[in-house]
Amino acid sequence: MTDAFFRLTVDEPQKLITMRFKGAQSSHYYTDRIIKAYNEIHQPWTYRRLMDYRYCETNLSFTDLERLGANWTELTRGLDVHHYVAILAGDALTRVRPATYSHLFPNQDIRGFSNLHDALGWLMSTPVNQPAQA
Repeated sequence: MTDAFFRLTVDEPQKLITMRFKGAQSSHYYTDRIIKAYNEIHQPWTYRRLMDYRYCETNLSFTDLERLGANWTELTRGLDVHHYVAILAGDALTRVRPATYSHLFPNQDIRGFSNLHDALGWLMSTPVNQPAQA
């Protein structure tokens, strides 16, 4: 799932989802892409997630963050798992902003990073969730 403003990469062996955002599209546009990606990936909660905003000129609105939180809650309903998300951004505001919306994403450890090496180092040191039993 790729277009000029959003790129999704799923690294199955590393259990890593990377979403790269580019340009100045609307918050709604990026949120729709994230939700669509989560709905297309089989058991996305079994992956670590890297959200790369270094080339994005848009911040997600609080309304769209609420929408993302509700979608993730629905996807993981009934699962007892912890999730790890690295926010990669060039600006300090985007890196510290998760503290203002983390309550929308219970059971998630969301951290901001300014460089890819540190973000991947942290993510790869976190445990991977096991697939849900059918």
